[in-house]
Amino acid sequence: MQSINGSASFLAALQLADSFFPSGAYAHSQGLEGMVSRGWVRNADDLGEHLHNLLGWSVLPCDGVALLNAHGAAGDGDLAMLADIDRHLHTMKLPDELRQASCHAGRRILDETAPLLQSRFGASVHGEFRRRVMDRETPGTGAVALGVTSCAAGIEGENALLMFCHSFAVGVLGAAQRLLPITHSEAQRILGSLHEPVIGATTVLRHRDWRDMTSFAPHTDIASMLHEHDEVRMFAS
Repeated sequence: MQSINGSASFLAALQLADSFFPSGAYAHSQGLEGMVSRGWVRNADDLGEHLHNLLGWSVLPCDGVALLNAHGAAGDGDLAMLADIDRHLHTMKLPDELRQASCHAGRRILDETAPLLQSRFGASVHGEFRRRVMDRETPGTGAVALGVTSCAAGIEGENALLMFCHSFAVGVLGAAQRLLPITHSEAQRILGSLHEPVIGATTVLRHRDWRDMTSFAPHTDIASMLHEHDEVRMFAS
């Protein structure tokens, strides 16, 4: 039977992963709108391939590594390392839109969870990191903010990464349903197809140092850079 603390952390993970959580993700397509408008993603099959590539080549080895290392640094109370990880992840995001999207989500996560974590063990680290983000001492990227928040909420690092990938995929799929002629069933099929590769990658990345983050998503980066100048846009990124 699961302990009270285990049940609380599980519920916290569900709350943070839910699209109902006000992270502002609904305003971002993570580059998908630019891909669709240029004909690079046209249907459910294209979308599934795009998400697999984006998670496998960029989100997991970059944001995912940052999240796992931030979770560990928060557990150690190492605010200097948290800032280093945060700044490094920020510089890894080449398009301005994607940097802004990440920071917008990070600040929302920190703000919305602050009153929920006041009595938790890691609340002091969370609070101090949030203060530094608000004072513009560090960017406050989404993955790092979630790593800090997950640590404070008692969510294990690997579970936090799975939660992050789920939320990211659901956000992109939600945007896709407004941009492409895909059904709810097709979106669920794509989401389910991501489970095995995400779990496998999480196991591989668990010990990777934050200085070894990698990201290779040229189509998404180019589409995001061009999207900034599009005259008609539904999403902020």
